[in-house]
Amino acid sequence: MSGEQSSPPARRLRVASVGVSTDSPCGVHDHAVLLARALERENVCSSLSWLWRTEGTLAASRSQVARWLAQERPKLADGQLDAILLHYSVFAYSHRGVPLFVHPVVSALSRLGIPIVSVLHEYAYPWGRGGARGTLWAATQRAVLLEVMRASSAVVVTADHRAAWLKRQHLLPKREAVLAPVFSNLPAPAPDRPARRRPSVGLFGYSYEGTAQTLVLDALARLHEQGTPAELRLLGAPGQHSATGRQWSQAARERGLSDALRFTGIVGAQELSDALAGCDVLLFADAPGPTSRKTTLAASLASSRPVVALDGRHTWKELTDSGAALVVAPCADALADAVSGLLLDDARREGLGARGRLFAQEAMSVERAASAVARLLQRVLARGGGAGHAERDRVGRGG
Repeated sequence: MSGEQSSPPARRLRVASVGVSTDSPCGVHDHAVLLARALERENVCSSLSWLWRTEGTLAASRSQVARWLAQERPKLADGQLDAILLHYSVFAYSHRGVPLFVHPVVSALSRLGIPIVSVLHEYAYPWGRGGARGTLWAATQRAVLLEVMRASSAVVVTADHRAAWLKRQHLLPKREAVLAPVFSNLPAPAPDRPARRRPSVGLFGYSYEGTAQTLVLDALARLHEQGTPAELRLLGAPGQHSATGRQWSQAARERGLSDALRFTGIVGAQELSDALAGCDVLLFADAPGPTSRKTTLAASLASSRPVVALDGRHTWKELTDSGAALVVAPCADALADAVSGLLLDDARREGLGARGRLFAQEAMSVERAASAVARLLQRVLARGGGAGHAERDRVGRGG
């Protein structure tokens, strides 16, 4: 028998994943569910405590939040939990963009005396957008972020630039901030792709504010002018008959591209995954650039199709260094040239798609996120990190 003694296995942790959603399907909820499953493989048992808000008026929403907290608080206070994993997307805790429900939720969780680790999906609307309404959102959402950070022993961010932003905010308590890139919430596509009669370019996430609609359609028009009659497939929600869908349709008509525009509409996860994989080329057209915080980017890369992304101020260096996506200048000519080059070169197209899939598996996987979160939970608990401890701990970014 060896004289070495094996170390005892780490104690299994018990956490509650807490969050709020206003729409179904909800990417934050899907993220929480998939992360909870992956945490099981990291010796962390994660239950789910989730509110699906359905009430429209302010009074009805207040009542619904209060009922949910009254129902969930005894379950969370049973003495079995080691920590709370708070999934925070600020608009889900808001009424018309004003974060009125952050305080009641965060206050109720803080009174439990259990360490809180907050996953900061969306925490503040950017300054300078949306006119007076956007200014109100930006100001009020930053104000309540102070309470969220005070209550948190540590935070999880989905992009490096967000950790840097938190560190620069002198009024916010300093918390350990760990990077965990988002991951695809879609199943793997079916192995066979149906044959298409014309080249197809797909865009997943076309409804987000900041999507370069004009640039994408101008690039599509240039492709047609060059003799490449590609169709643009707008994948997933909200669909053709939404306000966003009507905007895309009108803009396409103005360019004579009505016949080149297709919508999948809201479809199931498997059908959406197959639709991504059924495109010849996929676009990522967010003005800030491709970042580790976008599920649409993770799903596009995981589909094995080549991704062309617009460069921006937050472009993810790890992505560009890996060559997993073709990142081009944010202008119609550059985008059209990049797409055209891929459509004309099968080997290059398939090679880029394979690199994207490998990058998604290694850098944007649920396993990577779960490992980072599990290690953070262990550190928080090792230092006795309840809210009171966290207020005294002024630590910088780590992990």
